Amino acid sequence: MSQAGPIRVTVLVDTYNYGHFIEEAIDSVLAQNFPSEQMEILVVDDGSVDDTADRVRKYGDRVQYLCKPNGGQASALNFGIARARGAIVAFLDGDDYWLPDKLQCVAAEFEKHPEAGMVYHNFFCKRDAAPDQLPYSGLAGVSGFLPDNRKSLLGYDLFPTATLAFRRSVLEQVFPVPESLIVQADAHLTACAIFVAPIVYIDYPLTVYRVHADNMWNCVANTPQDCNVFEGDSAAKARLERRVITTRAIKEGVREWLEKKGFDTKRPELRAFLMRWTFSSRAGEFALSPPGRLRFFRHLLEQSWYFGSQMTWRHLAVHYTNAFGSLFVGYRNFHRLDEWRLAVKRSLRSALGRS
Repeated sequence: MSQAGPIRVTVLVDTYNYGHFIEEAIDSVLAQNFPSEQMEILVVDDGSVDDTADRVRKYGDRVQYLCKPNGGQASALNFGIARARGAIVAFLDGDDYWLPDKLQCVAAEFEKHPEAGMVYHNFFCKRDAAPDQLPYSGLAGVSGFLPDNRKSLLGYDLFPTATLAFRRSVLEQVFPVPESLIVQADAHLTACAIFVAPIVYIDYPLTVYRVHADNMWNCVANTPQDCNVFEGDSAAKARLERRVITTRAIKEGVREWLEKKGFDTKRPELRAFLMRWTFSSRAGEFALSPPGRLRFFRHLLEQSWYFGSQMTWRHLAVHYTNAFGSLFVGYRNFHRLDEWRLAVKRSLRSALGRS
């Protein structure tokens, strides 16, 4: 791609065997309401064995196609980041796509907030077989320098790759990503970047995140309904096993980076921040191999201990009640506690004439 001036934005598309999706991803970048001469598009192919290469090469010099031996998402991101020339690096997975105003909005936020090291935003979620894209409201975005605010730090959710953009100067401080992260490599970047500079959240969707059978990370949303995810669906079980291994690796990588940068990871807020991955990996472990009642009870108490400050007193009361209830019903029937609580609540409202 010939350039008339300096590159403002590098669009880094990582892909692996997503030939059937990659054109929609690239087309969404080329359709951006943003000066094409101010951006470069790098497609890093992590050793695909499908027709990805043929599909990408037909774009000619509008796209730089970089193929490397298969090594996982971290190796692909490291490969691309090292070759990025833009002051801003925006990520896109090869199976997702952007809405037309994405880059313009992100670049505007970086200009408005010169101190910001990362800009991210909300997204739509689209199931592969469904025609519609739906708002995803399961995650909460925050802005600011998060280490200064315990509530924001512990309430910080990690968003999908395609919603993330960084100043290259910030990426250089958290680079390279540990290559043990075959998936979820962006989690290392988003977890570490918040300790380098403030972040900005855009509270409207600018990306479409695709849920499909070939997702390497998502383990429930791309499993057929009424399917026993972890016993009857081998692909879902494999994703869950990968999730357990990956969440442990993310925690270890972030902890090592923090300590290398001089942070005391024994501080209460940093211990709680790192514990999120412990709890996430345990959730996967429990689904694969249900825990005994005492182990599950201790797990729930630990959650309350570390994240109780994020809950209202009512939610905390329910959480402790459920924790003690788990001693009676166990892991497999734990969901029934909320069912019973809601049934009692409805009965009381009905009896009081408030239904």
